[in-house]
Amino acid sequence: MAKPPSAALLLAGARELYDDPHLSFASAAQHDAWKSGFASGADWMRMVLCHLRGQTPPTTPTSFQQLGVVKYGLAALCALLFLGAVIGMRGWVLLPGVVFVFYAVEAQMVFLFPLALDGSPNPIRESLAWTRAAGGTIPVMLTVMQLAAVMLFGGFFGRGFIRSWCLGCLAVVLWYEALRRQYAPA
Repeated sequence: MAKPPSAALLLAGARELYDDPHLSFASAAQHDAWKSGFASGADWMRMVLCHLRGQTPPTTPTSFQQLGVVKYGLAALCALLFLGAVIGMRGWVLLPGVVFVFYAVEAQMVFLFPLALDGSPNPIRESLAWTRAAGGTIPVMLTVMQLAAVMLFGGFFGRGFIRSWCLGCLAVVLWYEALRRQYAPA
């Protein structure tokens, strides 16, 4: 099991690539990466993978819209179930746990899109193995939560919401590539 790289290190690498004027990541993100949801986001991530590897990942018939809905739908469903339990028990002190439940589930699928882009026949199952290889649920979740904070709130403090979202996505791709070079779970 590897210790996850720090979110700060991943985001620094993401900023370096995203803001490089010789690369088209920023302009592609502003024009295309957000227009058709998860599908266009996956296309943007494919462009990043192509640059990092100097080659094109295999084209896959994967429905990235469907994968995105499953990923965030499961995380939201689990968070809502936890919220229902908190309300039912009147355990208001546990209310912040809703966020932790959401990200504990999301951490299981943090590598879902890069795996699907690489043609994984079962990216959900494989993503679980990659989360274990990346350090396990809690360390991965803590890194993911820091990336998510930048993705969701960075636009208020940085140079735009699209840039902030893409920095988080780019950080995940960099994390995936580092882990792929180090260890590819079976």
